[in-house]
Amino acid sequence: MPHTITPKTLYKELAQECELAMQLVDVLLEEQSSLIRMETQRLSDLALKKEGLMFELEKRFQSNSKLAVQAGYAEDLVGLNAWISSLADGIPELTSTFQTLKSSLEQAQRLNIINGELVTEQLAGIQERISILTAASVQTGTGGAHDTYGPKGGMSPGSGLKPRAVIR
Repeated sequence: MPHTITPKTLYKELAQECELAMQLVDVLLEEQSSLIRMETQRLSDLALKKEGLMFELEKRFQSNSKLAVQAGYAEDLVGLNAWISSLADGIPELTSTFQTLKSSLEQAQRLNIINGELVTEQLAGIQERISILTAASVQTGTGGAHDTYGPKGGMSPGSGLKPRAVIR
């Protein structure tokens, strides 16, 4: 016998999912701020929070999808939306909560894309700096960055080379 869900129970479930989605948005906003400030320890902590929230949301999505399939709807996002919409028909609170959930998840997705773009830009900048330093060591004929900067971070004594620039 398939498990059915009442609109009242679905409302409670969606309200909890909304809370999780809004927490995810908050974490992604914090992540964005930490990316801009390059706070690596904070990013590590946020990554764990983000992963936990996304795991919980995915678990709930899978559970709801199973219920939708049992009710005769397709096993995809369209089927899930149709199932929830059918249960929410004529119940403004449920419809509103469902809309809030969808908009929160869309906002989280946009923020995650933006944060990914920030990471890509930062990695490109780091790679560019590495290329500049590597090219400088090759141009001086020393063959490697370790020769250019010496074992303790300074120019090798007796190399006759003087620092050209300071990169900050």
